[in-house]
Amino acid sequence: MPLEPASDPVRTARRRHGAAGAIVAAGMLGIDQALGRKPREEAPVVVAHSGEPTDIDADGIRVPVDEHTDVVAPPQPRPDPLPPRRPRKATIRR
Repeated sequence: MPLEPASDPVRTARRRHGAAGAIVAAGMLGIDQALGRKPREEAPVVVAHSGEPTDIDADGIRVPVDEHTDVVAPPQPRPDPLPPRRPRKATIRR
């Protein structure tokens, strides 16, 4: 039994791009099903590491290349939070 997608692409296209977007999305999904392509499954990547994970936001990154050379990326300053959005001004159409 095939699983249903978490979101409906046709409904999303209709909401974002109107009826034309829904028609294009439905057509593309139909072509994809007609070609019979199987979705590519991605395997999870698991890496074994001894020790605790480092906090790259606070410590930065240091990669040893050889015994005399290290590549260092210092921690970046935290960005300011986004300001609240201003409401749009109403325009009168005639």
